[in-house]
Amino acid sequence: MSLSAVAVVGAGPQGLSIAEAAAEAELPVTVVCVTGASRAHAAKRLRRTLQLRVDVGEIEEAEAEAIFARVRFRRDLAAVADCDLVIESAVGDVRSRRAILATLEGCVSRGSVLASNTGRGELRAMSEVLTRPDQFIGLRFFHPASHTPLVEVVPLPDTAPGAMIACETFCRWLGKTPVEQVDGEVAPVLRSDRPREALG
Repeated sequence: MSLSAVAVVGAGPQGLSIAEAAAEAELPVTVVCVTGASRAHAAKRLRRTLQLRVDVGEIEEAEAEAIFARVRFRRDLAAVADCDLVIESAVGDVRSRRAILATLEGCVSRGSVLASNTGRGELRAMSEVLTRPDQFIGLRFFHPASHTPLVEVVPLPDTAPGAMIACETFCRWLGKTPVEQVDGEVAPVLRSDRPREALG
C-alpha cells in the first residue's frame, strides 16, 4: 500500500487533532466537514490550535504554517477519492456514521483502507454496511491525537492483514505507538516493526 494522502471525516476537536498529527508528519490531509461546522470555522479552529503551540514555544511559526498548508477542508465526501487511508471521526450516532461509511466506501479505490475512530463495541455494527469489510479497521486515537503517543489498532475478523499492517505503520509514521488489547490489557503491537518505507 502506498500512502500518499489521508482523509479525516469529521471536523470536531478529535478529527482536527488527527488531521493535525498527520499533517505534522508531512502528509497531505483532507478534512471533510460533515456536520454543522463550516470549512471556514474548522480552518479557524486549526489555526488557533497551531498558534497556541507557537505561543508556548512548542513549534516555530514557519512549522505551524507548513502544517496548516498541508490540510484542505471540504464538504463533499467524494473529496476523499484520492486518499489511501480514510479515518471516520464524525460526531453522531452509529446510524448516521454507518451511512457516512457506506458512502465513503463508494468514493475510494479498492485498495484504500477505511478506518473508524470509534469505540471497540461499535465497530461490528459499523462494518455491517460495507461490501469490503476486509479493508475496514478500528483506529482509535486518544484525545488529543496530536499529543497522545498511543493509538489503539482494532482489527475485526474480516480485516485483511495488509490493512492492519498499513495502519500500524501509519501510526509509527506519526511517531506514535500502535497498541492492541491482549487479555483486557493494552500492549504495544509487535507484529509489524516496519520502517516508514513499508508504506511505499
